[in-house]
Parts: sequence; C-alpha cells; structure tokens
Amino acid sequence: MRADIVVVGSGIAASAALLSLSQQGSSATQIAPPEKSSDTIGETLSYSANRILKELQLWDAFLERRYLVHDLVFSAWEESSLTQQTRFSNTEGSNWSIDRRDFEDFLRVQSDRGHHQRLLNKVQRCSQAADCLRLELDHQQTLDARFVIDCSGRAAVIGRRLNTRHRIDNMLCYYSFIKQIDTEVEPTVGIMIEAVNNGWWYSAILPDHRMIISFYTYADCVPTHLNRDLRAWQTLIEHAPLTCQRIESAGYAALEAPLASDAGMLIQTEAPGNNWVATGDAFATLDPLSSHGMTQALWSGWKAAEASVQSIRGNHSGVERYQQTMTQAMQAYQTELVQKYQSVSRFAEQPFWQRRVSLTFPTERVPEKAET
Repeated sequence: MRADIVVVGSGIAASAALLSLSQQGSSATQIAPPEKSSDTIGETLSYSANRILKELQLWDAFLERRYLVHDLVFSAWEESSLTQQTRFSNTEGSNWSIDRRDFEDFLRVQSDRGHHQRLLNKVQRCSQAADCLRLELDHQQTLDARFVIDCSGRAAVIGRRLNTRHRIDNMLCYYSFIKQIDTEVEPTVGIMIEAVNNGWWYSAILPDHRMIISFYTYADCVPTHLNRDLRAWQTLIEHAPLTCQRIESAGYAALEAPLASDAGMLIQTEAPGNNWVATGDAFATLDPLSSHGMTQALWSGWKAAEASVQSIRGNHSGVERYQQTMTQAMQAYQTELVQKYQSVSRFAEQPFWQRRVSLTFPTERVPEKAET
C-alpha cells in the first residue's frame, strides 16, 4: 500500500492533524488501533488552546460541551500559605476543566468527518526508503508513506524507532478521582497546587463534580507499592495540610488506593528528516506543572499537518520551521521550569527538590537514559 500522508495515533494531536488536513483539502491514512475507554489524567486545558480551537473551527461545538471555567488558581508553592490568583483580564479567554475522555472523543468525532482512511493496525517496524517511509504493520501489511506525522503520544511509535529520545527524569504521578460524600457542600471550582517536602500536589474539580487529586514525586520518596496501599495514600494526603483541608471541607473522601503513571519527561533530541515529524508527547512530554500538554498536542498536530502538505508538494521549509519552533519553545520551557522549581527554597535540602532543580536537558544526540 502507498499513501501521501499518514497520521499515527488517535489522541488529541492526531485529531488536530486530521482536522487541519481536512481544512487544507487533503486526506490522510490514519494508523490507530482501537482505543481503550478509561479515565485519563490531564483535565486542565489552558486558555492558549482557545485560539487553536477557533482556528480548527471547533469553538462553537467546544462551548456546547459545557466544561467548567477554571479561572481560580490557589497555590502554596514558594510559601506555605495559600495565595489566590484570579484571571479576568486575559484576552484569550479562560482556562477550562474538561472531561479528558469526553474531550478526546469529541475531537475524534469531529476529525472523523474528514475523508480519511483508518487502519486498525500497529506499527511493528519502520525504515527510511528511497522516496518514502516504509511502515511494517501487523498482519504482514506494509505501507509506504510519503510523509508521516507521529501522534502516538508517549509511546512515540515512529520517533523511538527513527530518532534518539532522551529521558530527563523518572518522576511519577499517583492520582485518584474521588467522589463527593457530602453533596450539600458546593465545592470551589479551581486549581490548587501545594508543594510539600517530597513532591507537590494538584487538585481540581471536574465537570462531573468529581475531584482529581494527584501527587508528583519519585518512587523512592514514598512508601513502596503506594498504588496498592489505601492507608499509605490517605496518610500522604494528611501530610499535605491544604490539600487535605480542601478534600474534607468540600465533602470529598479518598476511599481507594491511587493509580500510578509515568510523569517523567522524554525529549526528542534530533531533527527528523523531511518526510516525518513528531507531535505532542511523541516530540516531548512536559512536566505536568506547566498544564500545557494538551495545548502542545493541539498546536503541534495542527502545524505538523500544514508542514506535511507543504512537504509532499516539494516545499520542505514548513518542516524546518515546525521543528525550529518546537525546539525553541522547548528551550524556553526548560529554563522556566527549572526556575519554577528553584523558587521553592523552603524545601531546597530535600531530595525531591534537589533533583528538580538539577534537571539537565540534552543539546546533542545522547542515548535514552534516566537519572539515578
């Protein structure tokens, strides 16, 4: 089989790429195995996504989802006391608390309206051929693509086979979706971040009135098998006084052990060739402190599609601009991230915070490895 443009993946970046291709009058072959329906962490959509949704002609349909406006941010970061920030004046609009699974389903429905072919296959191998990228799929199928957009998320199905990825850290996220026990209480909608000696906590109210609580740390900074130990999880919450107070005062309770996921940063360290690019988490996974992961996925999927159309028409400058923009954005982000962690001087001697302020980012080709 042959195809002009292939989109690998089915998440936010993939949907944005397919929508962008449709707007440009182009079709694509999408390689995406069936999705597993489950709750996914990542529910804060930054205000900077609003413009992208408008560019993709999704804004009116997005507003119909009735997600929650998240313009209150409570923080105990540099100091132990809680501060409040209110965003009323930003011209780009509001932050949103979304239902991540619903949002991804919404994007898929919108992108499925384009004239795209979808293959429910997995990529087994890929290699550069004379005038294409050769994808070897399961069931002994082969697809030759003139251009490939890797939207496969943290798995980086194409990038990890054709490029060098560098693991920056091994941070983990432990999280729970908790229900309100006392429904007479009206919870305050907004984000809360609390720094503690061995990591930091995040909490927010979801559109279905559940609360997400998540703790970012390293495996050796918390009890072993925390994701199977409810009492240890409850004890950790108790040692985060402001998060604990928010949970209890709003009538919620943590009644199940948390789930665990990889929250470490992975970064692509080489520019690809002219016939493929990586988007979203396939390009770089961001520290969750930024709350820009979904926005990055939307923007990169949108712009990667534009670059792909230019490329198959013989103009590779779009690919070069895309890669340059992504690289420059990551460099600025890395500087700001370290500065943000450095601002928590009250825990400067603690192992978690020492690791966060000593993060190093690659500037040249290096093997994938993690800190010890």
